[in-house]
Amino acid sequence: MALRLVDPIRGGTAGAPKFPQPIFFRLLWRAWRRTRAPMFREAVTLTLNELCTGGIYDHLGGGFARYSTDAQWLVPHFEKMLYDNALLIDLLSEVWLETRSPLYAARVRESITWALAEMTIGDDAADGAFGFTSALDADSEGVEGKYYVWTSAEIDALLDDGAVAFKRAYGVTPHGNWEGHSILNLTGHPNVEAVIADPALAASRTVLAEARARRIPPGRDDKVLADWNGLMISALVAAANTFGEPGWLHAARAAFSFVATRMRNGDRLHHVWRAGVARHPGSLDDYANMSRAALALYSATGDAPYLEQARSWVATANRHHWDAAQAGWFLSADDTTDVLVRAKPINDNAVPSGNGTMVEVLARLWLLTGEDAYRDQAEAAAQLFSGDNPQYLLSIPGLLSSAELLQRALQVIVVGDAGDPEVEALLDVVRGAPSAPLVVLSQRAPEAELPLSHPAASKTMVQGRPAAYLCIGQTCSPPLQDADALREALARG
Repeated sequence: MALRLVDPIRGGTAGAPKFPQPIFFRLLWRAWRRTRAPMFREAVTLTLNELCTGGIYDHLGGGFARYSTDAQWLVPHFEKMLYDNALLIDLLSEVWLETRSPLYAARVRESITWALAEMTIGDDAADGAFGFTSALDADSEGVEGKYYVWTSAEIDALLDDGAVAFKRAYGVTPHGNWEGHSILNLTGHPNVEAVIADPALAASRTVLAEARARRIPPGRDDKVLADWNGLMISALVAAANTFGEPGWLHAARAAFSFVATRMRNGDRLHHVWRAGVARHPGSLDDYANMSRAALALYSATGDAPYLEQARSWVATANRHHWDAAQAGWFLSADDTTDVLVRAKPINDNAVPSGNGTMVEVLARLWLLTGEDAYRDQAEAAAQLFSGDNPQYLLSIPGLLSSAELLQRALQVIVVGDAGDPEVEALLDVVRGAPSAPLVVLSQRAPEAELPLSHPAASKTMVQGRPAAYLCIGQTCSPPLQDADALREALARG
């Protein structure tokens, strides 16, 4: 039934306006990973190809607009949201692990470069921490899209001999494709990868980007929101692991530090920071997304404080948001005074539901620690929101993906000393594997202990060398000490 919603020509869901809906398409991608049914893969890659070539993408500056006003992904509502770009960076990185698409790699790099250049804000403290702001407006000088669109004459004047090739590639015409102007796009181009790689076209993009920078830019919503920052931190970690970019991991650490220090009050989070002041009680989404970000950083770095911070935030969410009578988490805390009715949402909208994300967080904590209480609580929440109505299930793709992790996750435990080149080689294999999003990875020192209930409780190095163990349920593989052998084992699942 999910595939019936997909536009078979342009991807996305049928009709206009078109929203990217990365949470829904992540569910379809994982259905393909699970079943190898080609229609799931084709629905996702078609959608991503159209998103990455359409006018909804900023071909000069990077980043995706909030949605397309038409059914062709050509005319965006020019506002750029942090959460859309975080979720799309995450999905593109995941799909790239299988497709190795140069288009997807380029869009991830460009969008991260844009986010770090235009969406960050700090307080000039010595630790260098910064947060990500929320959005860029659609309009400048009171005109929607003015900053982003071009006339043919403007491009002729700036590019000289390079104008003809650029206009042909990016769909620029004398009369334009929107209100007498042209929105740059590569939709329908027969060789998009050649356009991306062409040095002359790259030089033309740079010239136009520099000219555009002299225009009056759209306004920026400079609020730092804890939940949206959690999404971007997780996306940066995923992209850093996928593409081997330590600078992106450093940025994720810096953003995490900002939220964890500037937006906290004891063990509680504030929802928003602006102009040096943190305010408003944290919501469930703040704790869920920041806990997920903490666990992503823990798996990427092996630094135990990230794991402990996730445990602490989950404990706080359970104290103030958990419904002890019926299970599930309320969006607002139990001591919030300005809410008439405490909602317990599960439907995903533009961002994933906090309840769905918390199930993923608890699943990962259970697999990392071996503490069954995390699994029991995740199962209770999943059971509360379960159902067999297909229409309902299509509204909760985040929870369905989290439930799959709870049921089918593959644990990989690498035992060895941090910084050991053999340990790093094993970790790199796992982080770059197509199955990585459904892998719960941890690196454990030889002397570290796990609860006896954990399947890897007794696993250690072999003959003084690091070893990796693949565990499903309570069963673990023999030790794998060679990177190629580990890669083959991960490919077999």
